[in-house]
Amino acid sequence: MKYIMYLLSFIFLLMACSKAPQEQAVEKIDSTYLSQGNKIVKISFETISGELQKALANGSIESALRYCNVNAYPITDSLATSFQVSIKRLSDKNRNLRNKTDKMGDFMMKGFGIDLSEGNDLSPKLVLKDDSVIFYKPIITQALCLNCHGVPGKDITFSNDSLIQALYPRDKAVGYQVNQLRGLWRIGFKKI
Repeated sequence: MKYIMYLLSFIFLLMACSKAPQEQAVEKIDSTYLSQGNKIVKISFETISGELQKALANGSIESALRYCNVNAYPITDSLATSFQVSIKRLSDKNRNLRNKTDKMGDFMMKGFGIDLSEGNDLSPKLVLKDDSVIFYKPIITQALCLNCHGVPGKDITFSNDSLIQALYPRDKAVGYQVNQLRGLWRIGFKKI
């Protein structure tokens, strides 16, 4: 009986030791995707917002709206090619149909929304899908966002609301306040 206990203890120890490197490898892979996802989101956000701020400095909210309408996709497409990933900004209240959430996006929006309302951590999440790893990070409204995504007649002037309707006839991306979940960054990586 004593021999069996030693044998079982030895087997259990071997199993525990053999799992540790795998768990460490998974954590390393996860941290790599999280780090890269955060880096790509930061660069994408800074590129788009930097260009919008230039458009604002050279004109008005109207010129920023026109700039974004024409240039947001080429900017993210160019960055996606550069990083060899897919980059999307998703929302359940999308401005453009290309930004509409899918089932997983709806699920992530719901989860981040609950976390935000409960004051929980809003850390990015990874989802394994087929041969890809998908990185999701929430987009939270800031005061500047309300010029185009706030309440029409309050935050959005009549003329800018009219322009939004002309540029985006199916727009749903208004009515937000500061510190609300506006959408998600979705970065798709090919699995390592």
